[in-house]
Amino acid sequence: MFERVRKTIRFPEAAKRKAAATLVRPFVSGSFPEESHVDTDWDYLIILDGCRYDTFQEYNPFSESATEGTSNASHTTDFLARNLTGDQSDTVYVTASPQVTKCESRFHKVVHVWQDAWDEELRTVPPQSVTESAIEALEEYPDKRLIVHYMQPHYPFIGPTGRDLETHATFTGGLRKREHPSIWEMLSSGEVSEDEVRRAYEENLEIVLNEVMALTDRIDGKTVITSDHGNLFGERVSPLPVKIYGHPSNLPAKGLTSVPYLELEHYERRSISKGDREEQEEEHEEVKSRLEDLGYV
Repeated sequence: MFERVRKTIRFPEAAKRKAAATLVRPFVSGSFPEESHVDTDWDYLIILDGCRYDTFQEYNPFSESATEGTSNASHTTDFLARNLTGDQSDTVYVTASPQVTKCESRFHKVVHVWQDAWDEELRTVPPQSVTESAIEALEEYPDKRLIVHYMQPHYPFIGPTGRDLETHATFTGGLRKREHPSIWEMLSSGEVSEDEVRRAYEENLEIVLNEVMALTDRIDGKTVITSDHGNLFGERVSPLPVKIYGHPSNLPAKGLTSVPYLELEHYERRSISKGDREEQEEEHEEVKSRLEDLGYV
């Protein structure tokens, strides 16, 4: 209780953002679909965390066009709880997101890239490390489907615009309590502009798409590129004159549910078989500090 009061005093914009999401939820006209946009036939599922459909359309480097998928979640935790459920023993999950620790038992194997490839300066997992781990998993598990979960374009922003903004809005690598407001708190208070933050977000997307292209050049099989949820930059999502930033949970606003769904051209399919789940050796002691870096705590 004391810690919550301390955080509210030090970071009032964080409390305001949470209150705003709570206020608008009953007035949002949208709803989450019952069926998942990822519940389709694929050999490789590439997830770009927090990627909006409209922004992906603008920066899509592939010759194929994306369609508009509709996510049944507005937050990674909800996405994992509602999708890819049941027996996924034919699937290996390669992830930069610590959130996947909550559902390890569903998959044949979860490769936690964030445990060994976390960049303390960037406060996230560089997409190059995810690509490298995915290629290793391809070779180690030739008869399994593969999910590759990149952290970008989700905050923290690692491009030049984002790195400049991060000198003013930082978490602390999980080594101590955070000392500065997050980028969403600064945006909601007017300390940084929407144009700056959108540009930083777009840079993150461009950086990760370069890695996705490098990965897809190495694989054969049916590949789908999509996202778990979108992101808001201060849009009004209800009749109330309240702006929302980031991606609050359980909020079926279009900017959060509208995600890309891109199926790449393929000529062969991966031969898939189920198998006993591999035991996970990691204890994931750093989950909370990593989620702090990513703006979840």
